[in-house]
Amino acid sequence: MRRSRPLVAAALLACSALPALATPCGQQVSALQRRLDSVGAVRVAGLEPGHTMTTGSVKALPHVLNEPPSNPQVKSTRENIAAARLLIREAQAEDQDGNQRACENILTDAKRLIGALP
Repeated sequence: MRRSRPLVAAALLACSALPALATPCGQQVSALQRRLDSVGAVRVAGLEPGHTMTTGSVKALPHVLNEPPSNPQVKSTRENIAAARLLIREAQAEDQDGNQRACENILTDAKRLIGALP
């Protein structure tokens, strides 16, 4: 019993430092995942099995814009959103491997595919 208390205390102390290991690329991955879980993404891609939607973003527009994007190449499609989801998984793998440059490059491609969501 006396030996287990210091071990538990050491384990708790070690685990308390884990959130500090978040990387900038990991934060971008989380932001893109939230963007793909938004109402606009569901409007474009449809609701997928196991999909959860996020609401109440501080940065959200007060209403949905109905006008098309100024650049037609950035229009979101169902296929592009599906491809972006795959790229985000690849970016997560690169981030876990510690390859920040590859993670950021993959996220740039994913953002380009997502385009302007409604």
